[in-house]
Amino acid sequence: MISREPPRMAVWLLKRWASPYQRESLLGDLLEMFRAGRSRTWYWRQVIAALILARTRTLRSLPSTGFGASLLRLLNALLMAAIIALGVGSLTQADTARIDSYHSHSR
Repeated sequence: MISREPPRMAVWLLKRWASPYQRESLLGDLLEMFRAGRSRTWYWRQVIAALILARTRTLRSLPSTGFGASLLRLLNALLMAAIIALGVGSLTQADTARIDSYHSHSR
């Protein structure tokens, strides 16, 4: 049996941006569930949710005043926009592939 591997970009994002306290257990749990049959779309949704939570916690710990805090908030917002764009692009590709596969089997 061939073991399934999750989307590489999603794993890379988790390794770089997820909470350092939960990173390894999160990667392991997601891999286990993915190999048990969860979809790539499901995996991406979990990754996006984990990264949003990690960034939100980071922002909450910042001082509420000062130029540096504002700049960091802006950078975090841009990072989140990029993560969401990557996730949406991946979901769109997965859905398109599934639709194409369905149409080729129904002919």
